[in-house]
Formats: sequence, structure tokens, C-alpha cells
Amino acid sequence: MKVFRFLVLTCAWACFQPTALAQPYVAASTEWRPFIYTDEYNTLRGVSTDIARQVFKQAAIDVQFVSYPANRMQVMLDKEQIDISYAESPNWTSENDASKYVFSVPYLAVREHLYFAADDPLSNVPLNELRDVTVGMIRGYTYRALDAALEDGRVTKLETSEDSALLELLANKRVNAVAMVDDLYDYLATTHQIDPDRFRRGALLNESSLSIMLLNRHASLLPKINAAILDMQRRGELQRIRDAYLPSASTKACAGGGKAC
Repeated sequence: MKVFRFLVLTCAWACFQPTALAQPYVAASTEWRPFIYTDEYNTLRGVSTDIARQVFKQAAIDVQFVSYPANRMQVMLDKEQIDISYAESPNWTSENDASKYVFSVPYLAVREHLYFAADDPLSNVPLNELRDVTVGMIRGYTYRALDAALEDGRVTKLETSEDSALLELLANKRVNAVAMVDDLYDYLATTHQIDPDRFRRGALLNESSLSIMLLNRHASLLPKINAAILDMQRRGELQRIRDAYLPSASTKACAGGGKAC
């Protein structure tokens, strides 16, 4: 009888305890338009954000989306306080850190170039021949193609926290060049009505594919994530989301003419 009474009381006590709910995974990235940014309603948007939201929804994975400055995010990744970085490339991960993470199949290809003023002959100079050049870049970002030049002092950098300020630095001649993703250049040139004829693309810095990066301990999520990405690719959903944010050829032509279309 005592045993039965104990079991009844234990069950009754358990029924009144709050149910322990599984915490959502923390999915983070730095902000870089048009891939990840916060809109006027304080909501994260962008190509990568929308793709990741759809991927996790389709894979039935509960996530919390956040954004951090590049330096802070790297510290949090090192401390494993972030579960997922949803706009990463294996090319950007150091050899020492590579074993800490697993990567999904790619969902988007990106290219990064140096951009110069249109009349600057340095735009035709190879990276290994650049001298006395100041490059504008987002604070906390690194470009392996520039590492040697920065270490030798042939190139210096001027950092800014705002991606929209990069072309302004270049237009105001505060820097000789800016390091920028091609899609970001097109986005800024179009949305801010900057005449692309004022600038010229220089040396290639990087060509990468964006993937979803997870801490190793979450590797079991990869099959569902990969299946969702491949399904979205097959249905044309990845391209549709990209096209919703990035300018078409006709839109870029309008911006190039310095007029709204």
C-alpha cells in the first residue's frame, strides 16, 4: 500500500511540473546585404536568411535566428555558443577550425572582387603586384588572398561596420579599393542609384559557395538539411529567393544610366 501511495503521489507531482521543452538551435550570421540584414521592423531578412528559414521549416528543425558583428560571432563560435552559421563557406574556415564543423551542400555561389574608381589604373594590376594601396572592407572580415600583402605592408585596410559605406569610401577617395561580393556591389549600385560606370571591377579575391555550417555535435541534422536544400534547388525555389533580392540585368542597366525605371 505504501508503495502504491508513493507511486500515485509521484505521478501527481510530475503532472504539475512544467514540461521541459527542447530549446531551439541558435542560427546566426553577420549582416551583409543583400544576404542578411535587419529591416525597418527589426526582422532579419535577405537571400540567405529566407533560404535558411525555408530549409529549416522544411526539415522540421526549430531554430532561433540572430545576427552579430563578425568579431563577436567568431568568439561565440569558438565558445560553441552558436549552433549554426547559415551563410558560411568551407573556404573561409581556417585549417585549425575545420574539424569543429560540418557543412551542408551549397545553396548559393558568390564571388568577391576588389573594386576601384573607374579611372584608376590599379584595377588592372594583379593582387601580388599591388603596392601602397588602402582597401576598404567590413570590420572583422578576412580575405586570404590579401593576407600576404597585408602582412608585408604593401596593402593596408580601412574597416567600416556598414556595408553601404564601402562605395562611399571609394567615391570619396578615402580608399583606393574596396573588397566586396559581386552581388553586394550590384545590390548597392542599384538600390542606392550609384552609377556603376564610376567604378571598375579589379582582381578576384575569392570564389566560394555558401552553405549552412553546423557544430560537429549537430551533424545528425545534415541529412534533413541537405534534402531540403536539394529539393528547393530542384523546384527552383533557391533561384526564386535570390531573384527577389538581387537586381536583374535590366534593373542594373537602369541604375547604370543614373535613372529610375
